[in-house]
Amino acid sequence: YLAGRIVDIRNYCETDALNTYLIYLRFQQLRGVLGIKTLADELALVRKVLQSSDLTHLQEFLDAWPEG
Repeated sequence: YLAGRIVDIRNYCETDALNTYLIYLRFQQLRGVLGIKTLADELALVRKVLQSSDLTHLQEFLDAWPEG
């Protein structure tokens, strides 16, 4: 922050939040709250949102996220 890298911090926080959300979805599936289809639908939605973004850090996140 003091070095003026607020954009880098924001980008990191966004990808950290994405990872946390993906872990949360898997946890909910393991708990039986989400079925396999609902989980797959939600993961597909996240991928779709990332694919529609032109932000580099989100494209890098998507590229690093294996399908399946």
